Amino acid sequence: MNYYRCENPDCGFLAEEEPDVCPHCGGTFFLSVDEEELTGSDWVQLGNRAVDEERNTDALACYQQAAAAGDVLGLTNLGWCLEAGVGVEADPRQAVVLYAQAAAQDYMPALTNLGYCYAHGVGVARDDDKAVECFRKGAENGFPRAQFLLGEAYSRGLGVERSDEDAARWYQSAAWLGYPPAQTELGRCLEFGTGVPQNIQQAVKWYRSAADNGNAPGQCCLGFLYESGQGVEQSWQEAVRWYRAAADQDYPRALCNLAWCYEYGKGVERDYAQAARLYLRAAEQEYPRGQLCMGLCCERGRGVPLDLAAAAEWYRKAAEQGEEDAQCCLGYLYETGQGVEQSWEEAVRWYRTAAEQGLPRAQCNLAWCYEYGKGVAQDSAESYRWYRRAAEQDDPRGLFSVAHCFDYGRGVEQDSAEAVKWYQRAVDAGSAPAMCDLGVCYERGEGVEQDLGKAVGLYRRAAEAGNAAGQCNLGYLYEVGRGVEQSWQEAVRWYRAAAEQGLPRAQCNLAWCYEYGKGVEQNFKRAVHWYRQAADQEDPRGMFCMGVCCKYGRGVEENWEEAVQWYRRAVDAGSVAALCNLGVCYERGEGVRKDPAEAARLYRQAAEREDAAAQCNLGYLYESGEGVEQNWQEAVRWYQAAADQGYPRAQCNLGVCWEFGHGVARDPVRAAALYRQAAEGGDCVAACNLGYLYETGSGVAQSWADAVKWYQQAVEENYPRAQYNLAWCYEHGKGVPRDLRRARELYQAAAQQEYEGAREAAARLEKSGGRGGFLRGFLDGLHGQ
Repeated sequence: MNYYRCENPDCGFLAEEEPDVCPHCGGTFFLSVDEEELTGSDWVQLGNRAVDEERNTDALACYQQAAAAGDVLGLTNLGWCLEAGVGVEADPRQAVVLYAQAAAQDYMPALTNLGYCYAHGVGVARDDDKAVECFRKGAENGFPRAQFLLGEAYSRGLGVERSDEDAARWYQSAAWLGYPPAQTELGRCLEFGTGVPQNIQQAVKWYRSAADNGNAPGQCCLGFLYESGQGVEQSWQEAVRWYRAAADQDYPRALCNLAWCYEYGKGVERDYAQAARLYLRAAEQEYPRGQLCMGLCCERGRGVPLDLAAAAEWYRKAAEQGEEDAQCCLGYLYETGQGVEQSWEEAVRWYRTAAEQGLPRAQCNLAWCYEYGKGVAQDSAESYRWYRRAAEQDDPRGLFSVAHCFDYGRGVEQDSAEAVKWYQRAVDAGSAPAMCDLGVCYERGEGVEQDLGKAVGLYRRAAEAGNAAGQCNLGYLYEVGRGVEQSWQEAVRWYRAAAEQGLPRAQCNLAWCYEYGKGVEQNFKRAVHWYRQAADQEDPRGMFCMGVCCKYGRGVEENWEEAVQWYRRAVDAGSVAALCNLGVCYERGEGVRKDPAEAARLYRQAAEREDAAAQCNLGYLYESGEGVEQNWQEAVRWYQAAADQGYPRAQCNLGVCWEFGHGVARDPVRAAALYRQAAEGGDCVAACNLGYLYETGSGVAQSWADAVKWYQQAVEENYPRAQYNLAWCYEHGKGVPRDLRRARELYQAAAQQEYEGAREAAARLEKSGGRGGFLRGFLDGLHGQ
């Protein structure tokens, strides 16, 4: 078979068929050459062209001819065919033999390939020392690939003592000889100051050299510098250009970086589908980050249909390769039972795997499992240990959680001052929950001196960062006017912001504002809407308030039976107030069959948990002997318990006991003091009772003026007995100028409430033409509520 060689002696292009023009030099004259005349280098040239044209069998045959002719390059390339399985079934052992034959002739590329085989155990037992021996000889003979691989050995400490300085020295030597992978690695050394002084501008120079030579890692590294604006002017467009160049070579890191740009619209128009396609190309190369990102795409439905089972599989592939974020993501799917069967044990297993690699998010998740006994035995000390490990990496959640441990004594001794220190560190790290909780410390003076101004500032920072608890706390300070000027409108604004995020406390607070028209127009239906939002989250206060709304028909149709159901749900959720109200239902037979004994049982449960209303109600049952055996001493005991909490109705009832000597020795002075406390707390019965004591001079110095004052307060609450008593004062000019018209109006008001004697008194004044009547001679129905 004849071949054709370009006549140009500086070219030497060899072809199997005579071309019209030499593709190398453009010459037009060719010499015919017999196959027997071909040299080893001719066969290598033909073999290389066959490789480029993907004619692998022809390439193998050419390299065999070259090797037979004693050409060391042909021998080396034949070894490569056997190593990689090009044109023949792979035979790494025979490849090593051929590399060794060529290396014995001091052919540095073959020697380097032999070293590579020793370094990676290809066709021979792994031997790092022999690998370094090969690399060093090649490097000292000026072969750039050997210099690069020797640098890699120093960088990893394989066969030599690890040395970043020696690694950088050999990278630099190969880089100057134009070896692109070495140029990239030298760029990395300069970027991070590894083995050489950090120099970003020089890093850019070497990355660009490698990138211009088509080195995909160098292109990707240069793209990242453009992304981050290090050593070059920041440019998303340039970043994308270099990422794309590397991605076109299927370099997985560049595929992921370019995908991220598409996912977030950086330097290109946002395109989730294109991002997913690029992530998939990386994932199909078993690249862990690509697998992780494909999992995220499947979990979120970004660029691909939402598929939690597929997400779990991608996470698992990456996790099994040690990708810590994927391990944590897989743990979360096991925690929530999404795409996999729910398993706290599996969640803990994957959280622990990632946590032991140092991932703060996984450390916090594992700590949470120990804190609440999910998948592991509850262990506060172990929980604290993992939170602390995350905190030591300045992780905001870890810092906040350590502060929480000190604040509540979980896993460590309670220490408010230490909690404040950790909260402050978490705040400095940007933790919005820590801003809120540190605000609580300043509001209450826990661990720091009380400072409402600082509390407001911290709550505001948390609120503006979207923290619902901070928004609610700020709303409360506006409601009560602490640290800020009181403003119902601002209170409502912040309650609404938190309520719309689903915080039950804020939903209830906003509902209360609608219920009582504070900062908004009164609207019972809106109140019910927000109470129900909280109740649907099993919030005790929300369910309790739904019961109240159903009982009194506020914003919903009155329905005692439904009220009872809400009270029961609230009781099951731990609401003490609901225990009391459910007791009222049983006491009165509202929505349930009347059962004073059951009422007493419920009141007692609430009373023992220090609910003042329940203590007062239980006292009344002992007073009246309903549901329990009548016992004035027990009545007084429970009235006293509620009165000590400042509960006005109990103070009034206890005052009655002292006034008339029920369960205690009679003491009008003490009765008057209790009536005053209750009246100042807004209790109209107590105000009327105190007025009567001033009228009669019992327990206080007699004073018609003071009697009228307290009667008037009770009248403002539309209390009929006070209306009757004040009417009598107006009729007879006691403490006020005589005014029969006003007296008649008050008698009529009391009569409308069926107060005994009021109708007759009004009729008497009407009949007499307003001349007045007789003095009162009876104590009129004095009792508590």
